[in-house]
Amino acid sequence: MRYLLVGHGFISTHLAEYLSSRHEVKVTYRNMNPVKEEYAHLLEGKAELIRTEVGKDEFTKLVEWSDAVISLVGEIQGDEEKLRKANVEVPVSIAKSVSKRKKVMVHLTGMLGYIGNNVKPEVPHLNNLNPETPFERTKAEAERELMKIAKENDFPLILIRPTLVYGRYGAHVQFITMYKMAKRGIIPFLPFSFNSISANDLAKVIESSVDSKETTYFYATECEPVNVTRFFELMREGLGKNGGLRLPIPGSVAKVVLPSYVRSLLKYTKSTFDCSTCKNIVKDLRFRENEIVENAKFLHHLEIKKILMPT
Repeated sequence: MRYLLVGHGFISTHLAEYLSSRHEVKVTYRNMNPVKEEYAHLLEGKAELIRTEVGKDEFTKLVEWSDAVISLVGEIQGDEEKLRKANVEVPVSIAKSVSKRKKVMVHLTGMLGYIGNNVKPEVPHLNNLNPETPFERTKAEAERELMKIAKENDFPLILIRPTLVYGRYGAHVQFITMYKMAKRGIIPFLPFSFNSISANDLAKVIESSVDSKETTYFYATECEPVNVTRFFELMREGLGKNGGLRLPIPGSVAKVVLPSYVRSLLKYTKSTFDCSTCKNIVKDLRFRENEIVENAKFLHHLEIKKILMPT
């Protein structure tokens, strides 16, 4: 099968690495930075990277080449105009291109605002949703528009709502922050737990969903939440260090000092999400501690090369 991954970052690098062992994979990107160049090196001989933009003639030809298009473009922070462009306009443009050629489309969306215990995919789609933040609003708007396009044009659309995605090559700001604190020997003890999923297991879920060619929407998550402190401990282990200063931080204090976009996600720490779809696909679905250990080693590699920066 031919996969087109739209967006070049840490998640797409894991997906391309996994899928390329059995499929043809091409990855599009708009620009490069030193970390993305490292990702490109990791994919040498595995996937073809192509510089283009959604809507360009070259992008259209890539959609025609593909069997499945995976939409990975998105932003988690910024003003609402920036978020709307990345989270709504780009995926809608991708969907319109896909619809004309009847390809399978997978869109990685996000947490929309639903909270509770074992939150399941709502029926009907987006029923009783009241998004509070610009991120939630734009992600919900994208889901609504994509579902409309898919129904009108009769092509398979798979909306996947991943919880916290982690992996060996994570270089988002939260992973770099954890790495730097762990390196200093600071292990904050935080009263927060998140549902999460490894990028490799996410790749397996995407592959299986594409094979089914059925329009659907679901949460991509492991079944058991993980305390945030465990990430710091594993980062320190990846650096070959033991112990560290355990620093208890009350939730009320953390809420004040954390960046605003992180604070907006804290409401999800009191919720759990339905893992049944992922569990049916990934038989040994669980928190992959070694992925965080390897992530610390990767970030250390970036630091040695003096290119440790969020991407």
